[in-house]
Amino acid sequence: MMMKELHYSGSFTVNKPPSDVVNFITDLPRAIICIPNIINYEVLSKDKARVRFRVDLGNEVPIAELRRVTTDAHIELVSASGNEIRYKVDGRAAGSTISISLVIKVEGVNNGSRINWDATANLGRLLQMIGRFVNIDSLVKSISEDTIKGFIGCLSK
Repeated sequence: MMMKELHYSGSFTVNKPPSDVVNFITDLPRAIICIPNIINYEVLSKDKARVRFRVDLGNEVPIAELRRVTTDAHIELVSASGNEIRYKVDGRAAGSTISISLVIKVEGVNNGSRINWDATANLGRLLQMIGRFVNIDSLVKSISEDTIKGFIGCLSK
């Protein structure tokens, strides 16, 4: 069975110069604590970490055990060249594999930075099955937005 590829993108601005933003985003041990719903994490190296976080799929999911899913994932900073940063997330949730590749571009605007992000996600079979009950698209979008808000909160400190 073919895994369905989902695509998301967005952009936001922060009142920090691009160099600060790039330094923050590429500092995995510092950036990782900004991800919402983290249960625990372990920094394996400067560009690799193991993370466990909880995802709330909501009450529309008819199977109680799947309403709250714990995900174990490896997050890896794949590359950072100039203002373009690439991350890869590989994990498991509800017995399914998940893989996400994230490209972040930072550009200077006025006295701050615009951060453009682009994510491609492959979700496993079980999560596709859940898609019959839950709008996976809006779920992933809201998880992405929560994560971005977490980063903005950290960046704004």
